Amino acid sequence: MKSINEMILGFATVFLMSLVAVGAKAETVVNYDDGSTYTLSENQEIYISTPSSSLFKRQLMGNKDTFFRVQKPWTKRDYVPVAADDYTVGSHQWCKAYVPWSEGLSFDMITWQRSCDTDNDGKYGCGDSQFDNSEDAGVCN
Repeated sequence: MKSINEMILGFATVFLMSLVAVGAKAETVVNYDDGSTYTLSENQEIYISTPSSSLFKRQLMGNKDTFFRVQKPWTKRDYVPVAADDYTVGSHQWCKAYVPWSEGLSFDMITWQRSCDTDNDGKYGCGDSQFDNSEDAGVCN
C-alpha cells in the first residue's frame, strides 16, 4: 500500500502534466511576400489560391436556391513590418524609428527602454545619451 505522501505526489504530477498538455496548442500563421503575417484564430479556416484564379463561396438561401459568389482576398494582418526592422536593434537609427509599446511588452521594447530612453521620459530625443552623442544632437541646443 502506498503512503499518502506518495499518492499526493502522484496526483500532483498528473495534474501538472495535464496543465502542460492543455497549454500546448498550435497556431497557423500565414506569411505574406511583403513580410506581413496573419495568425488564424481557433476554428478559422483558410483556402489558398493563385492570384489568377477565383475562389468562390457558397450562399444557400432559405428556399434552397444556391448562389456562388467570388470571395474577396483576405486583407487583414497581425504584423506589418515597420521602418525599425531595417536597422540594427539598439542603434541610433533604430531608436528613432521604433514606436514604443507598438507591440506591447517585447524584447524590442525592453531594449528600447534600456538603450534608447536613458533619461526615462518615455521618448527618444534630447537628454538620452545615445541621441546626445549622435549626428542629430545639434537640435538639442
